[in-house]
Amino acid sequence: MKRYSTTYAGDPRQITAKFTSTCAQCHCPIKKGDDIYYWPNTQKAYCSPCGESDFRQFLSSKADEDTFHGVGNPY
Repeated sequence: MKRYSTTYAGDPRQITAKFTSTCAQCHCPIKKGDDIYYWPNTQKAYCSPCGESDFRQFLSSKADEDTFHGVGNPY
């Protein structure tokens, strides 16, 4: 039985903006088509410079959790 990494509806993700908005942190404009980081639980969108650090931290924690549960490669 192959086990896969679990993904939840509230997990943040990197997406392409579907409409114009503003960054939740720095309030810079986000144009349709820009790459952004979206956090569904809070319904906030962040521009690339503001959201990348937190998103990478989330991915690192997720990889650690997957490895702990025997899914994925620890190296």
